[in-house]
Parts: sequence; structure tokens; C-alpha cells
Amino acid sequence: MRWGFLFISLFSTALWGQNYGGLSIDNDLFFGKDYYYSSGIFLQYGITNSNRDKPLDSQELFKEENFFKKRIHWTLGQQIYTPIGRYDSITANMDYPFSGYLFLERAVSKTLKNKGVFRWSAQLGISGPGSLSTPLQNTYHKHILGLPPLSWVGQQAGNMHLGILGQYSHYISLSQKRHISYQLQSQWGTHSSQSSLSTGLHLGHLDPMVFYSEAFNNSQKNGFGGYIGIQYQYHFQDYNLSGSLFENSSPFTLPSNSFRNTWLAGVGYQANKWQFLAIAKARSKDTPRQKYKRHQVLYISILRQLD
Repeated sequence: MRWGFLFISLFSTALWGQNYGGLSIDNDLFFGKDYYYSSGIFLQYGITNSNRDKPLDSQELFKEENFFKKRIHWTLGQQIYTPIGRYDSITANMDYPFSGYLFLERAVSKTLKNKGVFRWSAQLGISGPGSLSTPLQNTYHKHILGLPPLSWVGQQAGNMHLGILGQYSHYISLSQKRHISYQLQSQWGTHSSQSSLSTGLHLGHLDPMVFYSEAFNNSQKNGFGGYIGIQYQYHFQDYNLSGSLFENSSPFTLPSNSFRNTWLAGVGYQANKWQFLAIAKARSKDTPRQKYKRHQVLYISILRQLD
């Protein structure tokens, strides 16, 4: 009887769920750069389930007591890291290893009645040549930018990776259009292990939580939103720089900064079935070898409700 109830619950939430999909990118080329954290591409698909056994009508959809939701979110992502300059051999001047990471992540999040969001996820990934970072970046450089290919000399070794992540996000409303938010996050895995605290100020109509995790908020009205904030991080391990904890298979490694921070400023807009986000990030040094104190990256996300 217990398993039958669970099956019925899963079936009913899937039946009345609302799907969404989209594309997000991180890229430093918007700031005239092409090094360090150079590129991130993320294909996303998710389903949002309400806590009801029937769909909400147009009037019920905006009632606060119906905000409790469960989201299942899939992300297929690739991240690319490169040094400044073009190297044909490993030299003492290299300030970052060539490193690529390809991963698939499944996340489950719940929007609670207190407006907080609890999210946990599991990630399976591959580093090194199997991440396909070398051919993707060199094809982009050749056919889009008109640049010669990079050597990818001494790139981080190929390995399979597992990881888990948990985070809690919440915001406090100062007025109808002003909010203060915070997020606690911890990630543990063979590719990256780190914990972070984020906080920010939000202005406008947009739900503050959309700036913290991938989610199409179909319970809010159309509107704009702005966000400024900061994220503090402590890194226990960073495979991109120091390689594996269990074996010495990387041809080139660098020391990793444990304490890091990122300045954040973003805008968002939701209209009908579309959601747009743009967040500028100014990242502190990942390693003492980096030549510049901060590295700027622009995050752009486009999500669309599919049903």
C-alpha cells in the first residue's frame, strides 16, 4: 500500500507538472578576454510540480499558499579553462592549466512555504580529452574568431568524476520590490569540493530566487528585476588546478587559492513563457599565478516554459 501511494504521488505530480528548457552560457569574451575560466555552456531541462493533485487555474496560480513546488532539473554542461597566451610546451610562464570538464547533473529543489529553496543534486562528469573541450574551443576559434588553434599542452588528465551538492536559498522582503537574499552551498566531489556563502540586494518584480538556481517561476507575473551581491568561497580541492587527490597523473598543476570571492551584478526579465537573465561576475584569483586580480565573466540564461 505504501509503494502504491508513492507511485500514485509520483504519477500525479508528473501529470500536472510544467516543463521548461533552456540554454545558459558563461563567457569572458564579452569583456574582451579569452583565458582562465573562458567558457561554460549549459543545456537545461526541468519539470516543476505543484503540491496539488490537479492543475491550478489562472486565479489560483498567483496565490502565495500555492507556491510550494518541487523541481527536477537536468543540466548537461561543459566548462573550459585556459592560460593567458599560446603555448606549445609547458613553461614556467603558464598561469593556468588547460582544463576541460563535461558533466551531467540531476538536481531536485523544493520551494518552501517560507519562500526558501532547498536544492540537492548529483553530478557525473569527465575531465581531460573526453570532455571534448579541445575540439570545441579550437573549432570556435578557427571558424568564429578567425584565430589559430590552441595547443592544449599539458591539459589536466582524463578522469571520471562524481559529486554531490546541497544548497539552501532564502530572501527577506523589505518592501514589495526590495529584498535581501542569502544562499548557503556546499559541494563535495572528485572534481571540486567547496563551500560558499552568497548574499545580495534585489530590486523589482522578479523572484529573487531565480538568480540563485535554474528555475522557471511560472507563479509570478511578468516583470523586471535587478540584483547586486557577493559570494565568498572556501575551496578544499580544485581539480582544474591541482589535479586528482588520489593519483599524480596531471602533467601540469598549480597551487589553488582556498579563499575566493566573486562580485555579482545582474538583471532579469520574465514575460509570458520566457525568462531572461544576465549576470556579470568579477572573480578573484583561483591561483596565485594568475596575472590579474579579477577575471570578468558574463552569464546569460534563456529559459522557456514548454507547456
